[in-house]
Amino acid sequence: MLKRFIQKMSLIVLLTVSLSSPAFAAVDYQVENQPQVIERVVQFEQKGILKQKPNGYLYLEVSRDFISETLPLLDVSGIIVPPRHYTSKKGIGAHISVMYENEQIMNEIWEIKELGQEFTFTVLELRTVKLNKNNKVKKLWLLAVSAPELEKLRESYGLESKLKGHDFHITIGTQVPGKQLQLDVEVDNKVYEDIEELEAA
Repeated sequence: MLKRFIQKMSLIVLLTVSLSSPAFAAVDYQVENQPQVIERVVQFEQKGILKQKPNGYLYLEVSRDFISETLPLLDVSGIIVPPRHYTSKKGIGAHISVMYENEQIMNEIWEIKELGQEFTFTVLELRTVKLNKNNKVKKLWLLAVSAPELEKLRESYGLESKLKGHDFHITIGTQVPGKQLQLDVEVDNKVYEDIEELEAA
């Protein structure tokens, strides 16, 4: 019992330090005017199933089309790398982050009774967020969504309606320069995955 408590406290400290580091600093987003993307994504089902990873991370699983059908439509220079959680066999695919493990621990939320239920949302716009790490700037591409049902879910557990005050979103991918080494792309994906699970962009 004591060992488990110590492990949880250590995790909280680790997450707090991670979230306060420059890599996870809050940044402003930019709305991207690419109507061909929005015209396509509004045709997909605007709903998903609430699921939870073994570590407690709560998310809404949505259609993989939000990534697979959107990436080819983006009018960008360089390379767009799909999210690691989308390409990995053990990944959770296209999703909307709903609740982070540290939130659950801090608020003693040990069980989510709504798992498996369906929640709806509406795509708002296409956005980009610049990430500056080790003096290298990368650009994350996101589909911002309105999800009142998810806001009410969070509120029902005593949390703020939105993650870190940001809109819910589906991350599409990371834009990198065309001549990046594969290793660098993999590192960028890891940073991306950490952000997706620890700090909503």
